[in-house]
Amino acid sequence: MENTSKKAARPGKVKSRTYEELWTRPGYLIRRLHQIHVGLFAEECGSEDLTPVQSAILSVLQGGEEMDQLTLSTSVGIDRTSGADVIRRLERRGLLTRIPSEFDRRAKIVKITEAGKAYIKRVRPRMVRAQDRLIAPLDDDEREEFFRLINKLVDANNEASRAPMGTI
Repeated sequence: MENTSKKAARPGKVKSRTYEELWTRPGYLIRRLHQIHVGLFAEECGSEDLTPVQSAILSVLQGGEEMDQLTLSTSVGIDRTSGADVIRRLERRGLLTRIPSEFDRRAKIVKITEAGKAYIKRVRPRMVRAQDRLIAPLDDDEREEFFRLINKLVDANNEASRAPMGTI
């Protein structure tokens, strides 16, 4: 279903009908918002050598939970291979440890280190600032509605993802 609501003039000088139609396509707008978020996150956290995916992994583990690598990856919506790569990089930095599972020697159990806990505690204000900057144009009611709607879309379409999110 196409969104026919009237929008303010968009940035840039392109005024073609096809260009204007982009602003009614949810996929385009979601991708664009993601680009903006990545830029804001880089501004706030780039000096910390931290990506949004790395922050998600560390955030899931910060309470001291341990979980297998696959469960951790799917809990943040990334595939097994990407998850293994991100976890390996965080392990090299001393922020996570991996040990073989006592139940399945092929599986790796991931746990945050004390250095990882200290790191996430130190960078959390920057992570939060990036999120706050992203939604700053919304008032409290709009934020609540935005999160309600975006969660509804994510939940309803989770299985269509190349990396469906699991639950912890």
